Amino acid sequence: MLFIANWGFGGYLAGNGVGSTTGGYLEYFKIDGTIKSFQFVNQATNWAITIGRGIGSVAVALLLAKLFHKYTTIIALSLTLFGIPAQFLPGENWGYVLFLILRTFMAIGGTMMIILTQPVVSNFFNKKQKSVVSQFGIWFYPLGIIISVFPYVVAHYLPHTDSTKIFIMDKWQWILTILAALNALPLLVMILFGSRFDVPVKQENTNNQPQQNGFKILGQYLRKKATYSWVLLYGGWLCAVVLPTALSHTIFPGIATHVGNIAGGGRHIINEWYLSFLIPVFIAPLTVGLWSRYHLKRKWYIGTMLTTGIVLYVLSMLTYAYGVAKGDAASRVFFYILGFLSGLCLWGIQGVMLNTPHEYKGRDVKAIGWMFSLIWGLGFIFYTLSLITISLIPLIAGNDKQYIYIIMFVILVVSSLLSLIGVFMLKEPDPEAKTFPWSKSKNDA
Repeated sequence: MLFIANWGFGGYLAGNGVGSTTGGYLEYFKIDGTIKSFQFVNQATNWAITIGRGIGSVAVALLLAKLFHKYTTIIALSLTLFGIPAQFLPGENWGYVLFLILRTFMAIGGTMMIILTQPVVSNFFNKKQKSVVSQFGIWFYPLGIIISVFPYVVAHYLPHTDSTKIFIMDKWQWILTILAALNALPLLVMILFGSRFDVPVKQENTNNQPQQNGFKILGQYLRKKATYSWVLLYGGWLCAVVLPTALSHTIFPGIATHVGNIAGGGRHIINEWYLSFLIPVFIAPLTVGLWSRYHLKRKWYIGTMLTTGIVLYVLSMLTYAYGVAKGDAASRVFFYILGFLSGLCLWGIQGVMLNTPHEYKGRDVKAIGWMFSLIWGLGFIFYTLSLITISLIPLIAGNDKQYIYIIMFVILVVSSLLSLIGVFMLKEPDPEAKTFPWSKSKNDA
C-alpha cells in the first residue's frame, strides 16, 4: 500500500517542469515537461519501470528457490527504501535520471511484496482462512491510490483551490520521502520476526534431495498451458483495473471533445470517478468476494464479473462524453454510480481470483510461490505491452487529432477483455462443485 501511494503521488507531484508556476519535481530537476521529446522519454521510462516490475516479480520465485522467505522479503523491503534518497539528488537533468532509477528499484521491491504474501497464505492458513485473506487482501492497491487522489479531490472544494494544490506540489520531497521511509517499519519487523514465516524444511529432505535449479523450474512452468491461462487472466484484469485509473482523465475528455461536447467540469470530476471506482473495494469482500468462501464453480463467475465490470466502464465513458461533458447534473450522478458498480465487480473478483490457485489439488508452498511470481510478472509485462500500444498512439498521430482517444479506449477495452480468454482456458478447481449456491452438485444427484 505504501509503495502504491508513493507511486500514485508521484504522478500528481511531477508538475509541468521549467517555466511553470506549479512546482513539482520536474521543475526541481530542470526538466521541461511540455516538449514532445520529453513526453516520449517519459512514456518510455514508464514502460521500462513496469517491465522491471514484471521481471522483479519473476525474480521472487528464483530468490525463494535459493533463500528463505525471510531474506527474500528483506531484500524486497530494502529495495523500497531506495525511494528515500531519490528526492535529494542534485537538481540537474542527470539527477532526474538517477531519481527514476532509484524509484524503479522502489517499484520492483513494492511489486515483489505483493507476491511474497502468497507463500505465507499457502503455508499458514487453512482453506477457509485462505479465502478470507484473499477476500480482504485486495484492499492495499486501491487504498494506496485513494490516498494519492483524495487530497486533490478535497483541494478542489477548498476556498483557495489553486494555492492549496501548489502547496501540496511544493511539499513533494516530504510526501515521497515519508511514504518511502515508512517501509522501514515492516523491514524492522521482518528482520526481528521474519523466521516465523519461513517454511520448515525437514533435515532428511535436505540431505536426500538435491536442490533444483531455479531457472530449470522456471522453464518447466513456461512450458505449461496453465501458466499462460493465468497470465492472460491477470494481465487482462490488470488492464481492466489499472488503465482506467491511469488514462481516463485523458481519454474521457478527448472522446467527449471528438463527439462535439467540449469537456466541462475539469479534472476533479474524473478524480471523483476514480474514488467511486476504488472505494467499492471496502465492501467487495462482503459482496462479490464472498463467492470464494463456498464450494462453488469459479470460472463462469469470474468471467461474468469481469465482463460486467468492463461493460460498466464503457457505459461510464459514454455517460461522460454525452452527458457529464455538457454539464448535466443527473449524468454526473449516474457517472459516479457506474464507476462504483464497475469497481465493485472488477475489484471484488480479485479476491476470488487470488484464492483460486490455492484450490487446485497438489499445490504446495513452492508451487504457489512460482505460480504467483509468473502470474504477476508476466501479467505486468502483458499490461506493459498494452500500455505501450496505447501510449504510442498520441505520440505518433499527435494530440491534436481527437479520434486517437477512441482508438486508445478501444485498445484498453480489448486488452481487458482478453482476460476472458484466460478464464476460458483454465481448468475448474473442482468440476464437482455447484454452479449456484442453490444448485445440486453431482455428488448430491
